[in-house]
Amino acid sequence: MTLNVKVEPSSAQTNISGTITLGGTAQTISTAKEVRNGFWIQNLSSVTLYFRVGGTAVAGQPCIKLLPGALYENPLGVCPTGLISIIGSQTGAEFSAREW
Repeated sequence: MTLNVKVEPSSAQTNISGTITLGGTAQTISTAKEVRNGFWIQNLSSVTLYFRVGGTAVAGQPCIKLLPGALYENPLGVCPTGLISIIGSQTGAEFSAREW
């Protein structure tokens, strides 16, 4: 069986990349949006990062854990619109992120 999925072109991506401004303290990388079609985050650092959509990030549950080098992209057709928060233990830890 062949499954054909039509993917519409997305709107322009907004760069929401950055660094952890204060190790151990959650920070918002994107405010809540009325419409968000998608996003991705990649951990460019050597420490584990955690992120959460719709609440403040903590280093554990219910956040999504991003090991060094890991990439997360929201599932096709599902994108939460709440704020995106991130936390890491090391000040200056880098992450790359886009939303559209």
